[in-house]
Parts: sequence; C-alpha cells; structure tokens
Amino acid sequence: MSSSNPLKLFRIWDIVLVVILLALIVLTLVFVFTPEKGEKAEIYLDGEKVMTLSLDVDREIVLEHMTIIVEKGAIRVSDADCPDKICKARGTISKAGQSIVCVPNRIVIKVVGKGEVEAIT
Repeated sequence: MSSSNPLKLFRIWDIVLVVILLALIVLTLVFVFTPEKGEKAEIYLDGEKVMTLSLDVDREIVLEHMTIIVEKGAIRVSDADCPDKICKARGTISKAGQSIVCVPNRIVIKVVGKGEVEAIT
C-alpha cells in the first residue's frame, strides 16, 4: 500500500495553481495601471494654464511665489513663499497624472503624457 494520500497531493497543486494565477493577475494590474512617464509639465495659476514645459530640458523657473526645478525628466518645487511649504514637501514628480498644488499661491503643476485623457463625459 502506498503511504501517499492522493487527496493531499491534489490540494497542494491547487494551492500552487492559485498562487501562480494570483501572481499573474497582480503583474497584469501593475503593468496596465502604472502611469506612464510624463513628457511635459503644465503650470496653472488661478486655474488658467500659464506655461508648458518639456521635462526633457533641465532648467530653473522663478515665478513670483516659487522656484521650480526641472531636471532628469522630473519637476519639483525647490522654494516657495507659502507658510506651510506643502508644495515643496511633495517632492519630485515625473509620471503622467501627478501634480503639485500650492493652495495659498493658487498654483498647480501637472505632469502630462502622450495620449492622456483629460476628462470623460
């Protein structure tokens, strides 16, 4: 008589199959929903676009209330005159759809990429 239980073996392969399927699902979701690298940054003041910058060109932009740095395909606020400096603490952004908001100065910096949908009605 065999000491191996066929029912136990079947359960082990079920678990292996479930783990493999879950891994495939997670990998698919990561690749489908990972935002693409942004190409440009748009700067808005009071809701109106005032500037569009390529993220491929390193530069420093000095506005009335803040200093913005574009380097290595990303953008960040290096200095701002607002009291809490949340915009500076946001750090560097580079993916399409990411944004930096400075509420006291009414400035929004948004990274956009090719083929990005702005709104669905």
